[in-house]
Amino acid sequence: MIIATHNGTFHADETTACAILTYLFDNCTIIRSRDEEQLEKADIVIDVSNKNDDKHYDHHSKDFTLCRDNGVKYATAGLMWKKFGIDYLKAVAKKDLPFNPSAKVIENAFKRIDTDFMTMIDLNDNGQLTSYVDTIADAKTDGEKAIVERLNELYTASPDIPYIVAMQNMPTATPEEQDKAFNNTVKMLKTILLNTAINALHTESGIAKVLDAYHGGPLLIIHEKLPWTQAVLNNLDAFKECKIAVYPDRNGRWRVQSLPVSKANRFKNRCSAPVEWRGLNDVELDKVTGLSKTTFIHKSGFTGGAETYEVNLELAKLWLEKGVEG
Repeated sequence: MIIATHNGTFHADETTACAILTYLFDNCTIIRSRDEEQLEKADIVIDVSNKNDDKHYDHHSKDFTLCRDNGVKYATAGLMWKKFGIDYLKAVAKKDLPFNPSAKVIENAFKRIDTDFMTMIDLNDNGQLTSYVDTIADAKTDGEKAIVERLNELYTASPDIPYIVAMQNMPTATPEEQDKAFNNTVKMLKTILLNTAINALHTESGIAKVLDAYHGGPLLIIHEKLPWTQAVLNNLDAFKECKIAVYPDRNGRWRVQSLPVSKANRFKNRCSAPVEWRGLNDVELDKVTGLSKTTFIHKSGFTGGAETYEVNLELAKLWLEKGVEG
């Protein structure tokens, strides 16, 4: 496949789009030009040409108005993800996963990457980040508006993918050096996006398992390491009665952990450990709980654990009984 995009300064949107296309299609060649004759040699033309059809995808054109349901406009990264994202994830699943994800898992991974990855690139490229934050904040008072302004200063200074890509443009580079920097940046983003996709597919598959494992009540009990916090934060209504999770950690021990209140309050506990347990380990914790083979309680009271599932479950039940609700 021959891909064409503009030359000169490159940005996160077309480099990310090229990362999608060069993974999905074999033997890709990228043309960087603004010459129409050169551009038309390509199979697909992105981020340049001022045209939009089955071959040309230029979000800069006057007639391009496509945006997401939440009002975020598409730039080239999101546009290529919208068109090829499902196929991309199917290819990743076939090449790089040890399991076959369901169609629902692929769909949810597609949405996750659009929300967490492509949307931020598109907001930045379209100059929409500040106005979008203003819209969703809906600040009314002068004090609220001042807070939003400070947050916008923070967001716009974040060293995220648009910033990292921008810094790959060297101020004194020749056209040949700029093309080399562009290709190196596409390779970098190709690796980043691939790993992001693998993680998204694993995460969404794990979330599905967590949802299947939870049957209501204050305890979420799972017997393998799964992304339960992601499951909770993305399905708050399903876990509205739940307070504590019981799960195995990476070291083969067991953990008790309070669920977070919400996405905005991820570090606020629904049910913190009893104050007298906090910061205790092993024998000291055994004494205060009346159990044996407990391991620790974090000093902030958000998590703790035990050596075995049975003891950990008893610890969780005591935690529910004596803990401090958020």
